[in-house]
Amino acid sequence: MSSTPFPCWMRKLCVAAALATLCLAAAGCDDEAPPVVLPGEIPANVRAYHYAFDLGTREARSTAYLDVAAPGGDCVTLDAPTGVSELRWNDTAPAHVEPVDGSLRVCGEPLSEGQLALGSRFLVPEQTYEYTPVGFSRTQDSAGNPFSYLLGWVEQCDRFGPCNDAPASQAHFVFDVVHADGEHTLCPGRRTQVSVTRTRCELLETPAPTYSAFAIASNPGWRRSEWLDVDGTKLIFFETQGGRLATSLSKADIADFLRWIQGLLGPLPYGPELRIAGAPTQWLGMEHPANIILRDTLPELPNREYADMTRHVLMHEIVHQWAGNRITLERANDFSWKEGIAEYLTYVHELSKWPADAARTRAHWDRVARTALHYPGTSDTPVPFLVFAGETYGTGSMLFFVQLEDLLPGGQASIVRAIQDFLSGPPGARSVADLQAALERESGEDLDDYFDAWVHGTGEADWPTFQADAVRSDGALRLTVTQSALQPGKVYPVKVVIRLKGATQVLDVAVDFGLHPTTGTLTVPVVFSEEVTSIGFDPDNRVVSWNVSASQLPLEAPPQHWIF
Repeated sequence: MSSTPFPCWMRKLCVAAALATLCLAAAGCDDEAPPVVLPGEIPANVRAYHYAFDLGTREARSTAYLDVAAPGGDCVTLDAPTGVSELRWNDTAPAHVEPVDGSLRVCGEPLSEGQLALGSRFLVPEQTYEYTPVGFSRTQDSAGNPFSYLLGWVEQCDRFGPCNDAPASQAHFVFDVVHADGEHTLCPGRRTQVSVTRTRCELLETPAPTYSAFAIASNPGWRRSEWLDVDGTKLIFFETQGGRLATSLSKADIADFLRWIQGLLGPLPYGPELRIAGAPTQWLGMEHPANIILRDTLPELPNREYADMTRHVLMHEIVHQWAGNRITLERANDFSWKEGIAEYLTYVHELSKWPADAARTRAHWDRVARTALHYPGTSDTPVPFLVFAGETYGTGSMLFFVQLEDLLPGGQASIVRAIQDFLSGPPGARSVADLQAALERESGEDLDDYFDAWVHGTGEADWPTFQADAVRSDGALRLTVTQSALQPGKVYPVKVVIRLKGATQVLDVAVDFGLHPTTGTLTVPVVFSEEVTSIGFDPDNRVVSWNVSASQLPLEAPPQHWIF
């Protein structure tokens, strides 16, 4: 939610940051100000949600349970849609309710500490928002079955009732879903079929973020299949008759990946059962705690982005169970590390098993990053956010990881260990700055110059252009490489490969400007006996630049297939 920021000294009171968990929408504090609590306000620290939803009537009855710490208060402000009714303050009618800048301020009996149960009723509209499938929708699959999907996203849980939609907010959840007789219904956490018309899901151990946990998916045509058991981790598919997701995958390949990723990051954080459903969705995939929704036509899509679309998207969404759910975003613009890690770890496994497929993945990232409008750590508020989110597959993967493989001691192994460090510890929120710190701890290098050049910035992203000249003098060949940028005086920390070709010879020369470059021009001696007939740049797609190498796939329009 947007509001007009104003500094703390204008507020009547700034309570110690230890009592605050976020900037309330009613307070309108900017991103840089420390969290504050206004007089009488209870921080919107939602510990748990109980969400009862009727798929037929679209009626939602929800209770948000808030932890109240001393000195307490008598009002709370939560993000909420227009039309919320039947509000309850610990089982009594509230004393006062008022809308505040897109949020809802509710006041009741003063509480010094303990728990506040804020109940409400809301009729969820059957509509989606802002060029996305976010919201509640009913669509038909290819067999004519109705597919129902309640889908949240970053800062969007208030589409479904009062909630704390801050990206860093994590909570426990209980879902009670009423549906048609015998209909298969999925929701986050441990799933119980209470009756033929009621499904209950409980996410009571590892907390999850609201962006992915507000999710209900249902289809009467789904058939349940226990597809794979890997050392106690079960993958269960829900597909309609004739569905091709499971049959297009190799059980041995996915079992191998599951053993590798759990060896790296630990057991699946939301229980040993991972449910995978095929559906007529707009996005290629979406990670929900203990659930993954995949587009049911993945096996039929042209392999434009990835060599094996179904396998890559499934592995990507599995990584999100840790990177995005268990550890979530500190703010919306941290989306870049979430997608960057999911893509990169998928790529690392691809590289070890299918090197040609990994090269195609890397070429796709390079194309996406080259045309990005925003830095992955932008200080702007990208509009629409979906465009920024789609760019981060390229910028996050390339700038945080692939380029650093060639600049940090230990290369890829060092970066993977840094990711392990970044995702370790108790569940919570992490930022791009936290990722930089993890990379620095593992490598022992200062990455301020690198992140300042490549990651942080405002306005349209500015990538370097490389020029190269090979000059022979007195029988010796010298290669001079100059990098340039739109910003005067900017020099990028980078190692770039220049490919020299002659009549029969091909030579790749790595030109290393280092992590702390002092010049944008380097000259290196080269042993090359033939006349140089052509010079290429970055033949293996390892550096984001405006140069286009002949080895790269043709530049095309940004992908229309979004994977989250």
